[in-house]
Amino acid sequence: MASSVKNSLLLIFEKVILLGLSFINSILLARLAGPSLFGEYSYILSFAGIFAPLTAMGLNNIITKYVVKHPTNSHYYISSALVIRFIGTLSAIVAASFICFSAAQQSNSSVLIVVLVAMQGFSLFYVIEYYYLAKRQVSLLLTLRLSTLFIINALKLIAILNSATLTTLVLLQGLEFVVIGCCYYFTYVYQQHHKKIKKRPTKNTYFALFHKGKWLLMSGIAAILYLKIDQIMIAQLVNSEAVAYYAAAAKLSEFWYVFPILIANVFTAQLSQYKFRNQKQYTMLIRQLICLMTMAAIILSIIIWLISEPLITFLYGEVYQQSAAILSVHIFASIFIFQRAILSKWLIIEKLYKFSFLSSILGAITNIILNLIFIPKYQGLGAAWATVISYMVASYGFLFFNIKTKQYALLLHQAMLDSPSIVRSSIKQLISRRP
Repeated sequence: MASSVKNSLLLIFEKVILLGLSFINSILLARLAGPSLFGEYSYILSFAGIFAPLTAMGLNNIITKYVVKHPTNSHYYISSALVIRFIGTLSAIVAASFICFSAAQQSNSSVLIVVLVAMQGFSLFYVIEYYYLAKRQVSLLLTLRLSTLFIINALKLIAILNSATLTTLVLLQGLEFVVIGCCYYFTYVYQQHHKKIKKRPTKNTYFALFHKGKWLLMSGIAAILYLKIDQIMIAQLVNSEAVAYYAAAAKLSEFWYVFPILIANVFTAQLSQYKFRNQKQYTMLIRQLICLMTMAAIILSIIIWLISEPLITFLYGEVYQQSAAILSVHIFASIFIFQRAILSKWLIIEKLYKFSFLSSILGAITNIILNLIFIPKYQGLGAAWATVISYMVASYGFLFFNIKTKQYALLLHQAMLDSPSIVRSSIKQLISRRP
C-alpha cells in the first residue's frame, strides 16, 4: 500500500500544477474575452467531449486488470486495445461530422467541433498509461505529461493575453491530446515493450476484448452525456452567455473531480490483487477509500458553499456574479463524484459491467429530463440542481435496483458508520510507514 500512496501523491502533485495552469488560463479567458466568447468556447469543448468515450472504448480499467493478472502478455492486451480504440476514434470523427454538419446552426462551431474530435482521437494511445500504472512506473508518466502540458498551457496563456481567436484556442486545446498521445506511443516503442509479446492478437481477440468493454463503453457514453449535456442544452435553450455563467461555476466545482479518479486509478491494481488473494483486505481497502473520499468531498462542498459569492467575484469579476448561486449548488455534486470513483472500480473488478452502464444511463436520462424542466425557467441554476440530482441517481440511487449492487450499498453505509475509526486507522498506517 505504501507504493500506491506514493504514486497517488506523485500524480496529485502533477495534477495540482497542471490544473493550476489550466485554471488560470480559464479565468483569464473568462475575464478578458467576456461571457460571449468564453461561453462559445465552453460549448465547443462540451460538444466534442461527448465523443471521447468512443476513443477509450471502455477498455482503460480492463487493460489494467489484465496487465496485472497476466504481466507476461501485457503487449498482447495493449496492442489489441489500440486496434479497437483506433476503430472507435474513426467512428467518433464520422459521428461528429454527421451530427454537426446536419444539425448544428453555426458552421464555424461545427468545423471546430469536428477538428477537436479528430485531435482528441490521439488519446487512443492513453491506454499505454494504464500499462505503466499497472507496473507502478508513475514517475515516467509524470515527466512526460508535466513537461508537455506545461509548454502547451504556457502557449495558451500567451494566446489568451494576445486576444486569441476562438479557432486558435480550440486548436491549442486539441494539441494536448496530439502531443501526449504521440509521447506515450513513442516512449512505449522506444523501450521495446511492443516486442515483449507471447502471442499475437487475432480477429477473435478483438471481438472478445470489445465484448468485455461494451458495457463500459455504453456507460462512458451515458456518463459523458450527463457530465457534458448541461452546457449544450443551456446553449440550445438559452444562449452562449448563459453557458459562460454556468461554465465559470462548473469549472470551479469540476476542478476537484480529477483527484478521486486519480487516486482510484492508482489503487486499481492493488484492489485487483486483493480480490484474487485476500477478500478481507479487499473489502477493508474499499471501505477505507469510500470513507476518505466521502469525508473529503463533504468538507470541500461546505467550504465552497460558504465562500461561493466572494470567490466568484474575486476570480471572475462582477460580470459573473450570477455564477455564485450556481456554484453553491453545483459543488455538492462532488460528494457523489468522489464516491463514484471507487464504485466504478468495484463494478469492474466484480465484473458487473452492465450495472455501470445502467447507472450512467439512469443519470443521463434524469439529467436530460430535469434540464428540460429547469433550464427554461432557472437557466444555469436549474442545470446545477439537475446535475446534483442526476449524479446522486447515478452514484447511489441505482444501487438499490439489484441484489448484487446492494452489496456495495452495504459497504458504503458501513464505511460511513465506521468513518471515525477508519480515519484514525488510516492516519496511524501513514504515520507508521514514515521513515
